[in-house]
Amino acid sequence: MTDSPSKFDRNADSKPKPSPLEDLIDLDAKLLSMVARRCRMVQRAARGRQVLDRDLEKQLRLGFDQAAKNLDLDPRLARQLFPVLNAFGLEPQETRRSADKPFALIPRSEPADIDILGPRSLARTRMLAVLAAAVGAPMRLSGVVLNDPLIELVKALNQAGAHLSWTADELTSSETQAKAEDSPLRFEDVLVFAGEEPFTLYVLLALALREAGRSKFAGGPNLKFLDLRHLDAILPLLGARLAPMNPRSRGLPARLESGGRMASRLELTPETPPQFAQALALAAWSYPEGLRLTLCAEPIAAAGQALALNEVLEVLNLCQVPARRQGNEYLIPPAQAKVPAAPALPLDPALSAYLLALPALAGGMARLSGSLALPQAVREDFAALGLPLSVDAGIAESRSGSLNPGVDLCMGRQAEYLPLALALAVKAGGARVLLPLDPAASARGVDLLERLGVEHVLQDGALLVPPCVLKGWEGVWTSPDPHTTLALALFSFLRPGIAIDNPGGLAFLWPRFWSVYNALPVVREHAPAPKEPEKHVATSRKQRVRV
Repeated sequence: MTDSPSKFDRNADSKPKPSPLEDLIDLDAKLLSMVARRCRMVQRAARGRQVLDRDLEKQLRLGFDQAAKNLDLDPRLARQLFPVLNAFGLEPQETRRSADKPFALIPRSEPADIDILGPRSLARTRMLAVLAAAVGAPMRLSGVVLNDPLIELVKALNQAGAHLSWTADELTSSETQAKAEDSPLRFEDVLVFAGEEPFTLYVLLALALREAGRSKFAGGPNLKFLDLRHLDAILPLLGARLAPMNPRSRGLPARLESGGRMASRLELTPETPPQFAQALALAAWSYPEGLRLTLCAEPIAAAGQALALNEVLEVLNLCQVPARRQGNEYLIPPAQAKVPAAPALPLDPALSAYLLALPALAGGMARLSGSLALPQAVREDFAALGLPLSVDAGIAESRSGSLNPGVDLCMGRQAEYLPLALALAVKAGGARVLLPLDPAASARGVDLLERLGVEHVLQDGALLVPPCVLKGWEGVWTSPDPHTTLALALFSFLRPGIAIDNPGGLAFLWPRFWSVYNALPVVREHAPAPKEPEKHVATSRKQRVRV
């Protein structure tokens, strides 16, 4: 008797069950497909606007809350999720290249030969624009980096009564008819759109504190989801209160109620953003008793606040406001700011640092004309790496050279320098890079190394990068922020062929960078194409804006 042949059981029970990871990946794909479908439905319901009908949104919210309750989901998290889902359909989405037509970073192999004026200070430009708007003074800034946040700041100040305009490389303020002791800016009963940048919102709040009344502020997705509760420890001491107009939101739109007695001295908290401290100092000369700002007690947070406040001291002194630092305090007395008619702009520290690091990866040299003051951590890191750098009163120059491996790079403590530090660490053959306090910024640094296939170890608030060879770049990546995009341009000299789908993201930082990159190896200054100035159009203060 022979044995019968074996038979395969083709029942469903015999199939290997998917792992929890596979289940989650499949479920996430289905969820995102439903989110995309909801996005299209919200777009149709909005009919081209960035807001839903009030009754429709109320009914949607009630239904969403009830469904979350039926499923026993955390009501607090569910309330935060609802505006995020709506943002997919109501907010303009960033333009991205199609997967089959990515933006490939394939630089020329010849050594770099860069000799240009260099990008001017982003922080100095925006602070001078704020002061010119606050006093209604005529001013012309030449050679400005005209990025998206600067344009949003100008538009927001114009909504409050300023007279600012711009061309391709100039920012102009026109004189107003306000009395010398009065500011042309008015915020009471005006809804100002602050765009996407937190600094714009912070400086609008700081300027609005001078008035007694109610001011309203709206903004894009970044500010809608920005948690503003950290301002609750400061604003009441300045006689004000910030209340979200949507009680389930922590960000914009919000209403500022101001007019109470303002303290003449404030101690910043570790949670106080450096940009908010900078905005307060920028407007403090116009407060009744000025303002004395004390750094917080936490050393790392205080260092970030000090960097921002040191920047504003230089601008206030330039405008004849006798502000000064005294130990861990910054003293801004009441004064009348006098903005120069044509102030000179220094080089931007962060953008210049990326350019000056380029010869270390591409070879050759980079020469930037302009006054440059790099942060101490950046200067020390460049010196420790052995990167040849020469900075004098009017020229900053770097040349190619071998980098020292195994050094500690402290510049990564500042989020904007972290991608640069990682690029130099890989080129040097290994280094220890300190991470910023912001977990999101640290996570972006880790994602960058993982996408490049660089081995690393996370240890004691730092990334240990060993000697490595970059692996082949696969597929197309969406760069998480503009500084990472700059770092990818540097990495492309080590691994040509890096492909991203959002090169336009640099419009948020330095739109002209791609013209510099594409012109390599020889880059020289060129005059921008002539363009008619953007005219300020005055709007009636009685205009109704629906939120």
